[in-house]
Amino acid sequence: MKLQIQSGLKELKIDFIDEQVNLLETYKNQLLKWNKVFNLTSITDEKDVITKHFMDSLSVNHEIQGTQQVLDVGTGAGFPGMVLAIFNPDITFHLVDGVAKKISFLDDLKGKLGLTNVNTYHEKVENLRLDTPVDIVISRAFADIKKMMDLTQHLLKTTGQFFAMKGPGYEMELENLDQNKLAVTPLKIPFYDGSRSLVKIYK
Repeated sequence: MKLQIQSGLKELKIDFIDEQVNLLETYKNQLLKWNKVFNLTSITDEKDVITKHFMDSLSVNHEIQGTQQVLDVGTGAGFPGMVLAIFNPDITFHLVDGVAKKISFLDDLKGKLGLTNVNTYHEKVENLRLDTPVDIVISRAFADIKKMMDLTQHLLKTTGQFFAMKGPGYEMELENLDQNKLAVTPLKIPFYDGSRSLVKIYK
């Protein structure tokens, strides 16, 4: 498993130390342990967790460089926010989910991983208030893009961006958006042949 993680990080051109690889190993083990009781993810194969959760989350790592605060809405079991936090200790990540058991898992995991740059919120995102607006609102599996933007725009700074990580068939979601404010970037996921894209929209 460590070799797969290391190989994926190198393919994504992410600098890493052994401790970060160990943290991902701990993450995987805790996810599968909790999942037996709380059903946090339908993905239960170790290799699939690394590919479809960890590497998928890290495929946007280069896109968040230079930012200070990132909000992950509908974070679930911490994807992509908690994974990105491991490799970006200088960025503060706000993880929001409406399901209590998922936030309980993330709170426990945050302690086990020793992450001080993660804040968690069991809250409907439209009711969430932060002291300062964030640079990026990111979503991997929360809602359609327009709804995600409507529910989170009060949390994003005026110069910020919405990031939506999407599989095939998202194109219809772009029809009602300002085409001049958006860009679509294909994502390359190590060990995965499926189609993934990052839709970036300026506020």
